[in-house]
Amino acid sequence: MSPETCRPARTGRSSIWLDAAGAAASIACLAHCLLLPVAIALLPALSAILTIPEETHLVAFGLAVPISGWAITRGYRLHGILHPVTLGVAGLVALGLGALAGLPWLAETGCTVAGSLLLAIAHLLNWRLRSA
Repeated sequence: MSPETCRPARTGRSSIWLDAAGAAASIACLAHCLLLPVAIALLPALSAILTIPEETHLVAFGLAVPISGWAITRGYRLHGILHPVTLGVAGLVALGLGALAGLPWLAETGCTVAGSLLLAIAHLLNWRLRSA
């Protein structure tokens, strides 16, 4: 038997909640990055109403780091599998580049979308591994 099958199932309610919140936040970030520009392009009048300050990205990144870091680290301690950690770190790095590097709009959006996808997958995988 492998160590994973011998290990008793332990799930922390707070880390499950954090993975769910992390996945939901990543999906909301994707919607913001992909749908808002399309909506503004299709309905130019929205650009006067929906002005989102650039600090929003910094705040979102500032929340993603501790929430994702804690949830994914806690999950790793329970299941011992590195895949969610690797995906989570790659996602946070991509989000950080999008939020902090001052990239052109298209590169910033690409980094943010890729980072959000990686982070959502990391949280969902972490959740699944802890629930198995």
